[in-house]
Amino acid sequence: MIANNTTLSVSALTRQIKEILEGSFSQLWVEGEISNFVHHSSGHMYFTLKDDEAEIRCVMFKGNNQFMRFKPKNGMKVFLNGKVTVYAPRGQYQLMITRLEPAGLGTLFLAFEALKKELATEGLFAVEFKKPLPKIPTTIGLITSKTGAAVQDMLQILGRRAPYVELVLRPTLVQGDEAAADIVKALQEMDKSGNVDLIILSRGGGSLEDLWPFNEEKVARAIFDIKTPIISAVGHETDVTIADMVADLRAPTPSAAAELAAPSIAELSQLINTVEEKMGSLLSYKLEHCWQKMDHLQDRFVMQRPDVFINRMTDFNAHLSAALKQSIMMKLQSHTGKLDKLQAELSALNPKSILDRGYAIATAESGKIIHSPKELKSGALFNVQLSRGIMVARKEKNTEMEKKK
Repeated sequence: MIANNTTLSVSALTRQIKEILEGSFSQLWVEGEISNFVHHSSGHMYFTLKDDEAEIRCVMFKGNNQFMRFKPKNGMKVFLNGKVTVYAPRGQYQLMITRLEPAGLGTLFLAFEALKKELATEGLFAVEFKKPLPKIPTTIGLITSKTGAAVQDMLQILGRRAPYVELVLRPTLVQGDEAAADIVKALQEMDKSGNVDLIILSRGGGSLEDLWPFNEEKVARAIFDIKTPIISAVGHETDVTIADMVADLRAPTPSAAAELAAPSIAELSQLINTVEEKMGSLLSYKLEHCWQKMDHLQDRFVMQRPDVFINRMTDFNAHLSAALKQSIMMKLQSHTGKLDKLQAELSALNPKSILDRGYAIATAESGKIIHSPKELKSGALFNVQLSRGIMVARKEKNTEMEKKK
């Protein structure tokens, strides 16, 4: 039989199949069991996802799997997010995976997707509702755990970059059943106080369950309702929560939030220099215009004693130029003095300054601060935070002062 004009080449047929399949399936969630798992030296992962009746090939590229918090293995039940693609050289359809989690978390993913769809329909993620962040905030509120690494990173970065900013910490639960209610309360308290120009809501990385308070509807609606601009920085760069989507700005990490929240001293200095240059250029333009105007009047010879008038105008312009330059210098010195004062005040409030004077903080193994020797049993280990490190100590006996009490 001779092929007619409707005969397709293998590649043409494969392209049509690819267009149909990939156009029919958007991002979707699939649950199954891993088999034939291979983690290639390139960093890419290849495996088969199967159930009792069927199987499908899967690929997860390095850019998507490098931040995973568990190691996939054969026989593991998983819950994955991806899209259907066709690998043309082999005429094989497959799933290209963007996210992979243990199957036990499936209900959380479904709840996440359902809430995300509902809030998106209501417009809570819409760009037109995003509030602009203040260009130079003077007071920033931090809503996060007071014991986590996130707050320490933000305090360090803001203290270094923007010592002129006053920081207000509202410690809150960031994990567990009561965390969402506490986060909502913290947001409402800080917003109603009117004492902050900007809020940063943050916590460090964790599992989906750990981050779940930031995926709850009550937190999303509280973020949307407050009038104070807010940056959300929850988890690592690959973690995206409902709170991130509702917030006015999403930062990939708490450290990045601190970088984005306020301009640095160097940036402000550059801004001041730019303004000074513009004022100088404007002043020069005004002076040149006045000189040209006086030259024109002098050329017309229509005034009595034009030389006297011109000399007076020259003196006046010289005086005006000197006064303006002096005013600019006084403004710059005033702002520089205020920045130095704010930096000194912030440094005095830094807990590390207290430790540098020889004080120490004793904490139990759980991380709780110890206020009295009675809180520890004899022989119990505890940590002593010093200015340049942490020591582990053991309680041997109570002091005489404690015994008398």
